Amino acid sequence: MNPAGYLAAILAVTATASAARGDAYCDHARSVAAAQSATLVSPELFTSFGYVEQPAAAAIPSTTSDDLRFTLGVKYSLGNLYEGAVTRQRAGADCRRQRALSQVQAVPARRALAARAKVLDAAMDEATKLLDEADDDMRARRATAQEVMATRLRVEQLRSLTAATHKELDTLPGGDGDESLAGALGAYYTADADVEKHDARLRGAQAWDLSVRVGYDKFLDGDDQSPYFAVVQASFNLGWLMQQPANKRAAVARRRMVREEPNAAATPAVRALFESETQRAKEAGALASELERQLEALRRIGGDDSRRFRQTVWFEWVEAEAEHAYLAAHAASLGEVLGGDVGGRGKEK
Repeated sequence: MNPAGYLAAILAVTATASAARGDAYCDHARSVAAAQSATLVSPELFTSFGYVEQPAAAAIPSTTSDDLRFTLGVKYSLGNLYEGAVTRQRAGADCRRQRALSQVQAVPARRALAARAKVLDAAMDEATKLLDEADDDMRARRATAQEVMATRLRVEQLRSLTAATHKELDTLPGGDGDESLAGALGAYYTADADVEKHDARLRGAQAWDLSVRVGYDKFLDGDDQSPYFAVVQASFNLGWLMQQPANKRAAVARRRMVREEPNAAATPAVRALFESETQRAKEAGALASELERQLEALRRIGGDDSRRFRQTVWFEWVEAEAEHAYLAAHAASLGEVLGGDVGGRGKEK
């Protein structure tokens, strides 16, 4: 396998691993949210038992066993219920963000492999014709068995490269080579904004509460009053009013940070890979152009010897063109992730 094949295999494994990590990430995020929200959405039991000193104005002024008091009740907080629901929603948004990020990472590899497969698929028909011509030449004694075997090996090598490319393409998570990377980035930005929105709601939930308490409260002796009680309690922190402008500034800053500064979707490593792939695409394009020029020259010469040498150059040209298509598509996609654009040889063979 040539260097492009090795790189394609690495990228395919990386993208598949990213998808697996995405599923594990979602399972972890949702499980953590479920654990956190379990105590928030459930009622709270409370109880107390002990000696309670009565004030002088109390109905029982002396300190006796009558001052032993038992309390048992249930408290339910609507504020906690809201916070628990938002915690689960935030986990869902975090999961969507991770999946969108995995898609952003997979699209460049998928596009590159699709571009490579397109060149190889188009070349297979011509390779089959060359093999048939070689067999005819051997039957007509215009070619030796060694020459035909060499052609057969090159065709099998090309067929194996084509099959490996399609296999690597099939291992990538969903979609196709023409998928919009802008759409994947848009989904990532939207999901990240949702995460920030839910974080703001969680911060705001700390400022208010509405709770209901019901239960049983009784002095163990000498108390003829009804022991049952029900209390509704509300609280509101005035800091909520100052919190809202701060939340808006945080959302704006996060959006700017995610879209304009190095982030998970466009790390310095991605930029370095983009520069490397761009340079390699230029070199592969120059090689493919030179081999194409040689093919044109050999076609004008004619003769059996020239034809057999032209076949050898043709196989080299196909591999060079396939590698160039792969590198150019990959560099262009990475350029989109980074907010740039890369041109390449648009001429299809």
